[in-house]
Amino acid sequence: MLNVSSCALSFRSDRSRVAFSIGAAVLAATLLTPDARGDSVAQVSSPAGASMIATMTITITTALGTSSDSDTKTIAILANGSAQLAPSAPPWNGVTIDALHLDPADTTFHFDLYCFPFIGCQPLDVAVSGLTIDSTAPMSSIVTASGGATFPNANFLVRGAYSTTGVATATGTLDDATTATFACRVQALAKSQVKFDQLSLAPIVNVVDAASLPSGVTALTITFASNLTNTTLSGMYVAANPYDLNGDGVVDAADLSTLLAQWGVAGSADLDGDGLVGAADLAILLSNWG
Repeated sequence: MLNVSSCALSFRSDRSRVAFSIGAAVLAATLLTPDARGDSVAQVSSPAGASMIATMTITITTALGTSSDSDTKTIAILANGSAQLAPSAPPWNGVTIDALHLDPADTTFHFDLYCFPFIGCQPLDVAVSGLTIDSTAPMSSIVTASGGATFPNANFLVRGAYSTTGVATATGTLDDATTATFACRVQALAKSQVKFDQLSLAPIVNVVDAASLPSGVTALTITFASNLTNTTLSGMYVAANPYDLNGDGVVDAADLSTLLAQWGVAGSADLDGDGLVGAADLAILLSNWG
């Protein structure tokens, strides 16, 4: 038979333990100072008029042999990204770029291939459209005293379309995952702004799938090198607040409600990282109230 009195007593005991834990946390919170844990976060973008110097190198193999040529264009670019900066205020000693998006304008490169005396060269034009270069995973680096940051073997996805006319006529798409070293300088500006400049990205090599090559072409390699010295990224940085559990910009009753809903289990309110939400996490939350 169900003992209602025992159930009621058990419920009151559990509630009392939580109430006691809350009371202890409130007392502990009065002894703590606000914790400045957490890095700064920034959304950055390129200014109007940003450009890149793009160099494309084509290496093509046909019955005539293998020939290679390069062409360089200055083209407009749009760029944006998001980053975390550590510590929460400059001078920073670490940076994580969570996302980086590069969107160069459409352009056409011209190449002179298979150049022979008295005969001349065979022209090849490559029109590139919809080209985008996106990071596919966060990349982290220390920040040197001069602001330098280097991200070796960063993961990128290159997408776009190309068409060729001249010595070889073909159309195709680019959809290739690759790794390349990215580097930049991180600077703190006035009014809580951050600037990424001196950008560099190692050349990206695309070996075109042989199945998509036109008749008579047995190999085609496209190397894309970008000079980003005329491109910068800048934006506001704000200190991330790990205690703002619902992300509304303030630590208040809504965050307390979230914490209590997770009491005794793992969750986003596990502020001390011990695996369970409890009195210590409540003390931390209350010490950062407001």
